[in-house]
Amino acid sequence: MSTASPQRRSALLRRFASTGLLDAQTAIRRDNLLRALALIAREPAPVTRAVIARRTGLTSATASSLVAELIEVGLVTETGPAESTGGKRATRLAIDGDTHLIVVAVVRTRAIDTALVDLTGRTVASRRVDHSDGVEVSAVVDAVREITQGVEPRVLAACVQVPGVTADGVVVDSVQLGWFGVPLASLLEEAIDAPTSVVNDVDAEALTEAADAGEGVIRLVVHLGEGVGAAVTNGGTLMSGATGRAGEIGHVRVVFEGARATCRCGLSGCLESAASMSAMLGDAYTDELDGHDTSLLASTADSRERMAFGARALSRALRIMAALLDPQEVVIAGAAPALGPHFLGTLRDEFEMYPAKGTAAVPIRYGRPELGRYLGPARSALAPILGDALPLTEAPPAGPAPVVGERD
Repeated sequence: MSTASPQRRSALLRRFASTGLLDAQTAIRRDNLLRALALIAREPAPVTRAVIARRTGLTSATASSLVAELIEVGLVTETGPAESTGGKRATRLAIDGDTHLIVVAVVRTRAIDTALVDLTGRTVASRRVDHSDGVEVSAVVDAVREITQGVEPRVLAACVQVPGVTADGVVVDSVQLGWFGVPLASLLEEAIDAPTSVVNDVDAEALTEAADAGEGVIRLVVHLGEGVGAAVTNGGTLMSGATGRAGEIGHVRVVFEGARATCRCGLSGCLESAASMSAMLGDAYTDELDGHDTSLLASTADSRERMAFGARALSRALRIMAALLDPQEVVIAGAAPALGPHFLGTLRDEFEMYPAKGTAAVPIRYGRPELGRYLGPARSALAPILGDALPLTEAPPAGPAPVVGERD
């Protein structure tokens, strides 16, 4: 296994994570490096220096220079000779999964999941720490320190996923966690000496679903859990809004009839009060439940009745958002797949019952839990450095990731 060094990480960050104004030559070089990196990561056929030159229109010398630089900073590695096409065999290139690591922490109301993810998207280690009395900020810092112990030089970047509103590395408002104005990124950067981002859970899911999105693909992702939220991606990029609050739809009033319930925000008729998993499945539901237990809750007659009401409320919100955004598809994510085909079918029927004139039909599907919970926040961690050049989906794990430790 390759070992990274602080010098190599610093070199990479200098090349890619510049926040200042770049001169024209440096900016062009950086763009070409990212183009070459994205081609190596995304092209299904073997990629060589000659393929990069041909696909980008750059000279062979420039392509070779770009590859040399990507190898130098630990992003790319050579994997052996390509098939012969006559003459000297070219060398295959691949993303280097042995040099750098991304740290991910997924914070929920009563647990912290942490993981180390390599640059191919493989989870190489993970652990869970349960906190039955709630999660404190210091516990997140401790959990991240523990997962990085012994691999500190390899940590390229980190991301913490939280429920709530985030902006510029700060947890602005998380009702679920009881955190307000917490500068979480700066606390972790001080603890592990690596650039850190903070993303809310809905945005993280949207980035997961967008990992294989083509350029210009608009996708609307709606998260159902103890809360309700939405996010929009354009290609592989998140559309965050002017103040980072795009998709905060949970407390938009969509129920006006007499059956409306009082929401935990104090108002009545909010989308969350009708279509959150808690509203549909009852107080026994928490975001810590696994899919099997959630499905059991969804199988009762009372839950089925509340799920039908929730589907009607959600369809109203989706009609407005779909008319505004004109997405290629709508994804219902979070814990929603555990509700099964009946809920999804009801939602589709309700959505299609009163189509708005002038709008296009929009397919609605469940999210893809098989992509894993760490992909989205790992992509968020890399975005300030490499944009969306690395989809992190090229090398799925061969089996369950080793669990570094588990405690209550």
